[in-house]
Amino acid sequence: MHLPSALNHIAFQTDRLEETHYFYTKIMGLRFAGAVRRAPGQRTSDGSMMPDFLHTFYEMPSGECIAFFDVENTPRRENDGWPLWTRHLALSLDSIEAVDEYAVRLREHAIKVRGPINHDGVWYSIYFFDPSGVHLELTHQSCTLGQEQAQDAERLYSAWIHDRHSGRVTENEIVES
Repeated sequence: MHLPSALNHIAFQTDRLEETHYFYTKIMGLRFAGAVRRAPGQRTSDGSMMPDFLHTFYEMPSGECIAFFDVENTPRRENDGWPLWTRHLALSLDSIEAVDEYAVRLREHAIKVRGPINHDGVWYSIYFFDPSGVHLELTHQSCTLGQEQAQDAERLYSAWIHDRHSGRVTENEIVES
C-alpha cells in the first residue's frame, strides 16, 4: 500500500488576506509560492455555483505549504466551542535558540506569544495566532519518537479509551480541561 510521504499543504480560510500575506511572507519569512483563482462558471460537487475565491500558498523550506482561501461574501468564522489550544498547526524549527529568536521577532511585531513551554523534554514550543485566527506553534523536537514512545502512546491510548468507556472521563471534563 502506498502511504502519504509528506504534507503537501494545509488550507485555512481568511477574511484578512493582506494581513495574512504580510504575516507569512514578512514576519514568518515563508516564500509566496503560488495562487489559484476560481475559474468563471466553476461549480461545487453538488452543482451549485462556486463563489469567487483566491487560494494562496506559502512555502516552507521543506516544500510543504500553508494555504489560505479568501472567499468572496462568506461570513466570519464563528467559535465552535472547542478549546482554542486543541486545534493548532505546529511548525518545526531546528533548535531551541530558533524558537526563542522567533518569540522575540513575533513580539517585536506586537504579536502575543505564549511560552516558551518545555513539553516533557521532547518539544520546546511557543504559541500564537496569525491574523486569520489560526493557532500556530513553533517547536523544536529534541529527539526522534522511537519504539519506546510508540509503546507509551499505545498504553496511554488504551487507558484513555478504557476510562472513557467506564465513565471516568466525561465529555465536560474533556472540553473544559
